[in-house]
Amino acid sequence: MSIVEIAKLAGVSHTTVSRVINHEGNVSPETAIRVRTIMKQIGYVPKPPALRRGPRRARDIGFKTGNIAFLTSSESLRILTNSPIMLNVVHGIEEALASHGMSMVQGAVGAQRPLPPIVVKGGVDGVIVWPHLDGVSPAAVEVLRGYKVVYVMSGASDRLSGDRVRVNHGAVGRLAARYLAGKGHRQVAYLTPSSLVSRVNVCERWAAFSALADERGMTARQCVIEQSHYDLLDLDQDRDLLIQKALEEFLAQGERLTGLFVTCDALTAKIYPILRRMGRRIGRDLEIVSCNNETPLLVGLEPRPTSIDIQPEEIGKKAVEQLRWRILHPDEESQITIEVPPKVI
Repeated sequence: MSIVEIAKLAGVSHTTVSRVINHEGNVSPETAIRVRTIMKQIGYVPKPPALRRGPRRARDIGFKTGNIAFLTSSESLRILTNSPIMLNVVHGIEEALASHGMSMVQGAVGAQRPLPPIVVKGGVDGVIVWPHLDGVSPAAVEVLRGYKVVYVMSGASDRLSGDRVRVNHGAVGRLAARYLAGKGHRQVAYLTPSSLVSRVNVCERWAAFSALADERGMTARQCVIEQSHYDLLDLDQDRDLLIQKALEEFLAQGERLTGLFVTCDALTAKIYPILRRMGRRIGRDLEIVSCNNETPLLVGLEPRPTSIDIQPEEIGKKAVEQLRWRILHPDEESQITIEVPPKVI
């Protein structure tokens, strides 16, 4: 089966089919979907770029625009603009791109937010996504299929394959448990907001934390606070009362805790005044290890807790380097996950 025959079945020219195969940006999403559907139905698999006739195009051997798109889901836009850790990730992306003489195009996408026009028109070389592409239209996903994609600080989407650059969550859990063990704690807890529990990557933290705690002879318990990351960024007295109630119920169970690992600094900032109202002396009869090292959230806390730095700027930089590598190696099929090691601050 040739592209001429595919063109007839799709009702388009063979040039259009060629553009779809070569991921060129000047084909409408609807047409691209129709062509790819026919190719899949008849089992047509195009040859790799290196085996095709004619001269290799610039996109096959490198970069053509010097632009990279950073796309976030519209539902996560509020976190992106208010979370110190995500601002640091973006800063790392910008620094890495600048070192290569490249620029960043930023946009939010979702059911009510279309792709930036420059992305639709093929005006970028690749795409970095945080945290996912849920809610994005099939037409938008089809456009993005023409680019190499790297997911940063998140898992890859089932809708569109791509490499991943993230923190090593298992190492985070082990660091926290090792620190508390080294301070002589035997009754410890793992405190996390509910929005993080359902994420597989953060569940890795609890698995690693509890395993090392057991290995070191500690008793570890998990406490889930029914709050989302969005909620933790707001000043809301009613939500704070819910956090207090959950903590009171949890701390009333079992033996008295002396060590606490909190999975994000936003939650740490919330529980400091709550614990004080409950009569818990932080730094004396209760030691806290926090996570993310988000200085704006920790600067007012006394005593300031030990925090695990997940190195967000390094994650951003490595996302750029991985995307550049992927663009320069378009025929490499295996997906790659890069995990950046955390450190205790």
